[in-house]
Amino acid sequence: MLSKKYARLSIIIVGAAVLLLLLVGGYLLYQERERLVEEKEAFVALEKSKMEDELTELQAEYGLQVEKIRTGSGYGEQYMNLSSDSLLEQLGSQRAKIERLSEELKAVKAADAKRIGELSREVQTLRKVLKTYVSQVDSLQRLNTQLTEENRQVKSNMASVQAEAARLRTEKTTLTDQVARAARLEARDIRCLSLDKRGKKTRRIDRIQTVQIDLTIAKNITAMPGGRTIYVRILNPNDQPVLSNGATFQYEGAILQSTIAKAVEYGGEDLSVTLYWNINETLLSGTYRLHFFADGEMIGSTSLVL
Repeated sequence: MLSKKYARLSIIIVGAAVLLLLLVGGYLLYQERERLVEEKEAFVALEKSKMEDELTELQAEYGLQVEKIRTGSGYGEQYMNLSSDSLLEQLGSQRAKIERLSEELKAVKAADAKRIGELSREVQTLRKVLKTYVSQVDSLQRLNTQLTEENRQVKSNMASVQAEAARLRTEKTTLTDQVARAARLEARDIRCLSLDKRGKKTRRIDRIQTVQIDLTIAKNITAMPGGRTIYVRILNPNDQPVLSNGATFQYEGAILQSTIAKAVEYGGEDLSVTLYWNINETLLSGTYRLHFFADGEMIGSTSLVL
């Protein structure tokens, strides 16, 4: 009888222990699940906050593109108006979508991880789309600026622009062909001295009355001796020719006006030449470019900083 009592008591004790273990295990499992849920909700809440900030940033960036179009140069041109209006309409649609997503994000619960994930993908799509609009707006601005500047220049003085382009092409061709022309004259040891009204050197631009230009026509046994005219064409810091009493001359099919001209007798040996540029206009501070010509060729160049 006693052994049966002990057996029954053992069963009761074991059962109670198992029940206790089940209760403790269940409680710990419940606690772990609660912890995971809280961590998930905290993570989702953080993602929601980040998305709200990103939507605010996107709204500002889209607004910036709209402002760039509205204040961009050339917007008044009809054919550019069409492109600008189309972009403004598309950007307005994207901004409305951002506003809708912001409102929905505020309303969605942090526990709704699935919907928040969907909204996050939509935000990323808006970010990618923004890059294409930025590229389009920048391209439109560049085109607007280019066309506006071109129209202004053409309308202001088309003839002047064409003449300047021709001059630049002429100078470029001349510089390219210099090496190939072995028989042409060459000016070397070019030196410029700025003088006041007493003939003394001065560096003060307001006192300069004359610029003395010294150079040497180099020895060249292949050049034909005889009379030559040395032409000096001076360009001011604005790249405009300085006109004086110099004669005209022909260069690469064009008739150019020289600033100074002087006749010399060249015998094939080194020949020292001095020319004087008498100042008859207000000088600009900056670099003046001097080009020397003879026999229809450019024979040398130098620069003078005043």
